[in-house]
Amino acid sequence: MKKALAPRSLSEVGFSLIEVLVFVTIISLFFITAVTITVFSLKSSKIQEYRILATRYAEEGIEWVKQEKEDDWQLFTAHDDSGGLGTTYCLNSLDWNDKTDCNGSYALGPPNIFKRNLLIINSGNPVDRISTDITVSWLENSVEQKIVLKSVSNLWE
Repeated sequence: MKKALAPRSLSEVGFSLIEVLVFVTIISLFFITAVTITVFSLKSSKIQEYRILATRYAEEGIEWVKQEKEDDWQLFTAHDDSGGLGTTYCLNSLDWNDKTDCNGSYALGPPNIFKRNLLIINSGNPVDRISTDITVSWLENSVEQKIVLKSVSNLWE
């Protein structure tokens, strides 16, 4: 003969309150960790995107400077009028018109968050070598980040 199963009491059915709280706590920790990792990854990818763009703008500036040197060496050397101490130009628009440090203007882009400066320093008498530093800067969480590319141009290269 089969024994009849005795009905279970309510305390024996389901999970206890402690078991439910432990489960909810573990699941919550899992989701908080997942969200934290996702936010960190998105932030890192945005920083890398800005670094890539800044490097592109710096390389574009170096190529422009090389072309200016190739076009007319004498005119190119005349842009450092400091006597070898260096002259800074804002190269956001790739021309020689803005002889400033971009006045804090981050207008290069898209997105318009970058600024590109050129420091040009003549060497020799007569000038036979010019050092150029292209600096592309942007603000990241109120901290200025920058990429610097240096180049040296000689009269006979």
